[in-house]
Amino acid sequence: MIVIGADVGGTSSRVALFRGDTERARAEGRGGPMRAGGGEALAERLADLARPLLLREDGPRADAFVVGASGAGRSAEREELRAAIERHRLAWKVIVVGDAELARAAAFSGGAGVLVIAGTGSIAISRDDAGTMRRIGGLGWRMGDQGSGYWLAARALEAVGLMHDSVGPPTRLAERLPAAAQVAGVAALVRWSTTASAADVAALAPAVIACADEGDPVAAELRSAAVDALAALATAAGGSSMSVALSGGLLAPGRPLRERLAEALERQGVTVVRKAVDPCRGAIVLAG
Repeated sequence: MIVIGADVGGTSSRVALFRGDTERARAEGRGGPMRAGGGEALAERLADLARPLLLREDGPRADAFVVGASGAGRSAEREELRAAIERHRLAWKVIVVGDAELARAAAFSGGAGVLVIAGTGSIAISRDDAGTMRRIGGLGWRMGDQGSGYWLAARALEAVGLMHDSVGPPTRLAERLPAAAQVAGVAALVRWSTTASAADVAALAPAVIACADEGDPVAAELRSAAVDALAALATAAGGSSMSVALSGGLLAPGRPLRERLAEALERQGVTVVRKAVDPCRGAIVLAG
């Protein structure tokens, strides 16, 4: 059985082809959330990544193409994207779920457990032994995404603004953030922020964490707040009674918040799954 799995995040997309349980090929490209009316464009980008992988296998179609897409939490967006992908005739069956559902399936092979994802946005998604699914967070940068890259960086920008206006404490973020945004000084950072996308802002998060690692108290407080927010998502999704796995740009192995969050959860008595999560592998589980 040939299965294509696609993990579409807020910043990047990864597409992998599996024959049985064995990964045969992989490609990566630009990401971006699924929005109403954006199905055709996203399907085109995914088809461009998947088609060369299929050609390497000398097969005209895969048995299943399973897509986990950021922003595809509602049935209308999922159906729009599914129909658009079907028109490319890359697989006999197309399944579209949210990116968190795909990653959770990969983390627990479809069994019980909580997955916390933190990248551009954040979400916790769980499934218990009875098969009941629960989703906490993932409401987008205006209403949620607590502890995410955007959430952390937006508060760091605010801290720099407060320092600039002499109503907040001094912080080395005033040097770190302009450099990360590739602009010269706070005044230029203000101009940059007025047109920056959510992904652009989220890309500043590693600079905030690096500043915290250097001992800046303002950045350290923000980092701690992000860890606390992500731990709260995990607990609300059922982490007190199920194992928790971590994924996403801020929580993948070697990424800046992974160990701090894992340790915070373990101090609460939560069992943390330490293995890396490859969301694309969730396609094998969901394809049946």
